[in-house]
Amino acid sequence: MSLSLQIIETIEQLKEMAKLEEEIWKTAPVPLHQTLTAAKNGGIVIGAYMDGKLVGFVYSFPGFRNGEVYLCSHMMGIDASFRDRGIGCRLKRKQAEEARRRGYRVIRWTYDPLQSRNGYLNLAKLGAVGVEYVENCYGEMNDALNGQLPSDRFIVEWRLDERPTGERSLAKADLLKARSLTVLEAGQRADGLLQPVPRDIDETAAPLLLAAVPLDFPQLKERDFALALEWRLATRALFQRLLVEGWIAAGAWRCLEEGVLYYIWKRRSERWQQKGEEE
Repeated sequence: MSLSLQIIETIEQLKEMAKLEEEIWKTAPVPLHQTLTAAKNGGIVIGAYMDGKLVGFVYSFPGFRNGEVYLCSHMMGIDASFRDRGIGCRLKRKQAEEARRRGYRVIRWTYDPLQSRNGYLNLAKLGAVGVEYVENCYGEMNDALNGQLPSDRFIVEWRLDERPTGERSLAKADLLKARSLTVLEAGQRADGLLQPVPRDIDETAAPLLLAAVPLDFPQLKERDFALALEWRLATRALFQRLLVEGWIAAGAWRCLEEGVLYYIWKRRSERWQQKGEEE
């Protein structure tokens, strides 16, 4: 089976995208008049086609903030049966390529920091950084992804002219040495579920900080909603504090043996280059 990426701009293509969006999120899709207007006025909509069938898309439109025009990447969706094949990463890289061609230098978007799959893609593979945290960003969202949790979101920035895209992370040995700098751990309960365990450490001279979130948060939420809410509130309090104090979420490390994703926090003023990590 062959995958092709195509710019979406016709009404027929956008109708197909709306149908896929509805299947993924189980809610009404973005209105056609909105997606069509965005596509015709500086937006970038890209579809992933497998043997002619639409299996994924990314939808974005122009944004403006503090005197800077950027591309606001509003939504990316992949058909459930085609996930874990790298399609999302290919869509984002195609989006960056097209954004550069059209003169954009920054792409911004939101994602739920408790969704480790998105965190790993955004921060480790693409090289975006988490620069803001918005509490209950979209209000109550009763779709398949959000359930009844507050819709907290990271805002990430992908500066296309700062570094080449591609996977980046600290070497695993360096991360293991940095375990003493973990400010949020995932402790295992008797039932096997992970619970947030904040740690007080001296952050003044720390070169980086680590904060854990469960790798499979959707399953945890399904089994124990109260515990899922505990994770939401614990990460909210920590991430908001770190951002106010001048840290940014600058990378991510998947620790499969522990069942967690570690967010790697660096001071905003620092620039760093990571070594490749095996996916």
